[in-house]
Amino acid sequence: MNITIVSQTEDTIRFLIDGVDTAFVNALRRTIVSEVPTMTIEDIFYFDNSSLVPDEILANRIGFVPLKTDLESYVLPEDCDCEAELGCPRCRAVLTMDIEAEDETINVYSGDLMPDDPNTAPVSEKILLAKLAEGQAIRFEAYAQLGKGEDHPKWSPTSMCVYQNVSLVPVTEMEKARECVDDCDDAAVIEGDYLKIIDIQKFDSCKRCRDLVPHKQILENFKPDEFLFTVESTGALSPENMVTHAVKILKKKLATLEERIEKDDIHDEISDFETPEVDEGKLYSVGTEDYDEDEEEGFEEENDGFTGE
Repeated sequence: MNITIVSQTEDTIRFLIDGVDTAFVNALRRTIVSEVPTMTIEDIFYFDNSSLVPDEILANRIGFVPLKTDLESYVLPEDCDCEAELGCPRCRAVLTMDIEAEDETINVYSGDLMPDDPNTAPVSEKILLAKLAEGQAIRFEAYAQLGKGEDHPKWSPTSMCVYQNVSLVPVTEMEKARECVDDCDDAAVIEGDYLKIIDIQKFDSCKRCRDLVPHKQILENFKPDEFLFTVESTGALSPENMVTHAVKILKKKLATLEERIEKDDIHDEISDFETPEVDEGKLYSVGTEDYDEDEEEGFEEENDGFTGE
């Protein structure tokens, strides 16, 4: 397996991965999206919210604010031995908000969240959360913890994580191919008598390139073992950190699988399925109160003479 970085910025990395199949790159993609943990607000205790935004709606907005994540300083709640409902300094971070509109209407932004630990501050300070009219205020204490995207999308570290096959197309007009490569930057390169198309979308956006190699020809010449992988971060983690951590998770899972195969322990025990008993009297009851059969009988007696007239 060979990996070549095509481009890298603060929040995006694009790299070629060669010598693997679709199953492997899809496993890597799913691991990055679903299993690389990030820090996100999970619990909020309101002291005051006189804004027009209901508590639960505001909490939902705040929960999706990406926070900087330090995987060296914090652990997942299930891996912490504190057993506290709201966690401890090892598995949770505290952020507060105390803002009030005094003389005019103001906007409340993610930058108004004050973290106890600067390493868990919001990635962006300009995410709009609410508006406050004169005299309105928002005050709360929030607890953030590590979590995984498989449990809730707010913990997913990526805003984009995709891969696509590389295409190796034979060309006869080499001069036009060179002009195409010059126009499209890193979308394609020349390899011998072939044009290696790395980024199909970028390649197709160039008219000169489209005229040289039709889209159908690109699809017919896919390489089954080479892919362009693109990872864009929400800012919680750097893209290279996300990829590295995902690889570690995959290696750990494969090591566990190998160990179980060696022990011939690859089949989990399946317990008998038990059908839960349903109290039909409560099936359509309204609210959360206990169903009272005596009250129901009294109601029927009171309405025995009711004819609907």
